[in-house]
Amino acid sequence: MQRCIRALASLAFAGAAVLGASTGVAQSAERFQGILTVVWGDPPPGMAGGEERFTLTLPNGTAYPLAIAPASQNTALHFNGKRVVVSGEAFRNGAGAEAIHVLRIAPDVSGTVAPSPPATAAKPTLFLLLRYKDDSQEPHDPQFYLDLTNPKTPPKGSLIPATLNGFFSKTSWNQLQWQADVGGVGGLKHTDWLTLPFGKTHYANCGSSQACADINAIAADGLALAVTAGINPANYSAINFVLNNDLDCCSWGGSFIYNGTVFHGTWEAPWGQETALYAHELGHALGLPHSGWAYYSYDSPWDVMSMGTPVKPTKCGSYSSANNGGKMETIYCSAPGDGYIAPHKDYLGWIPAANQVVLSAPATKNVTLEANSWPLTTAVKLVKICLAGQDCSGAHAHYLTVEARLHKKSYEKGEPGDGVLVQDFQSDRGAIGGGCFFNNQSGWVVPIDATPGDYDSKNCNSGGRKWPDYALGNAEFAAGQTYNNGTLGVSVQVVKQNASSFDVTVKRTK
Repeated sequence: MQRCIRALASLAFAGAAVLGASTGVAQSAERFQGILTVVWGDPPPGMAGGEERFTLTLPNGTAYPLAIAPASQNTALHFNGKRVVVSGEAFRNGAGAEAIHVLRIAPDVSGTVAPSPPATAAKPTLFLLLRYKDDSQEPHDPQFYLDLTNPKTPPKGSLIPATLNGFFSKTSWNQLQWQADVGGVGGLKHTDWLTLPFGKTHYANCGSSQACADINAIAADGLALAVTAGINPANYSAINFVLNNDLDCCSWGGSFIYNGTVFHGTWEAPWGQETALYAHELGHALGLPHSGWAYYSYDSPWDVMSMGTPVKPTKCGSYSSANNGGKMETIYCSAPGDGYIAPHKDYLGWIPAANQVVLSAPATKNVTLEANSWPLTTAVKLVKICLAGQDCSGAHAHYLTVEARLHKKSYEKGEPGDGVLVQDFQSDRGAIGGGCFFNNQSGWVVPIDATPGDYDSKNCNSGGRKWPDYALGNAEFAAGQTYNNGTLGVSVQVVKQNASSFDVTVKRTK
């Protein structure tokens, strides 16, 4: 139900880049211009690990790993996929590659925009089937990935309980769909999986306890194979690199650059090739960070970008796991059970201004707040409470959000209860870590717990309580409960629960 609680993993920076005249010794600050991309590595549910990598790609195509202080990483996420100016010092990282220690990062105001594929009503996406040179197994046939993505409901007789377009159509209120092709031997005719030029250890020379995968090499070699097979990557906005065996600790999602253009990307091991986990990594590909980290890593059951609460787990395949001594591992397909949180939907532009109530000054508002899982019509979906003396938008914003949750509808049926979520959104929040956090990949949003004090943060356990009666499992505010913060001058009173909404009174006094 929750991911293992282990000690904070150390942060490593991987990648392949060479600074022409560097001696490997730290230099005085230099100025670099290029496009920033970010990827996240996430372990399987119930396991530890993970990493967040930042890369700067210069106009000549040279890519540098960036060492950004944890306190500044969430601010940098706002520039993901955009042109930036970096002030920093060159050094050799732990992998022996040249990298840049970032002193300052800011948007490039020169007026040029980072190239990206053309916008379309349905984002064209390619599932590129790649097997390691020393491993001939194929966890699924090519048709599986089309069935996983394109229809809104799974084909009759399929072992897939939910599709990507079913999820994204619902959670985006029909504002995002994917149009998938599958690439393999024969190009888009996909008669067989493409074979990478090297074995698994060339791309990921470690097991499940480390983050070592060279996803840039997989992308470069995989796209070279695709082009040779007659596939034009420029026709797609997202590339899903589908591996036939394990990578490292993780599967990965984020942005990458190919031929000067920014793409959404995922790198999925077989255990991650299913709707609930693709929803997480594609969220990263769209630019979303994690949420939660109130008590431990991935601790919010209200967001697919955190714990994830999948439903309908179904055996849908198997593979011989390289990271588990060749043991046959069952692959489970499931349906996402907790959707995306409202502040992330707002960041993606899915909540129109007409469906928001914003308190930009002291005021009291009575709002009927419709549940996140209901269709988008004219009802209010998000309340945003700006805070005195704080920005309410941009890379240094800090405000509170209020949204309603009812777990009766599809893709939110895994949520632990019904109620109102109050969340703290801070664009420049420092990375959260500590003894109960096995990684510090926290994001902008941390839920405010309606029942604080019901998690044992000293021993990193539930203190004998059963789920969901601890940590963020019971974070929702029910009818009759009120959130009060005198320091911020904010209160949120949940007055009444209706069939599809909650009546709330929101007050800002400062």
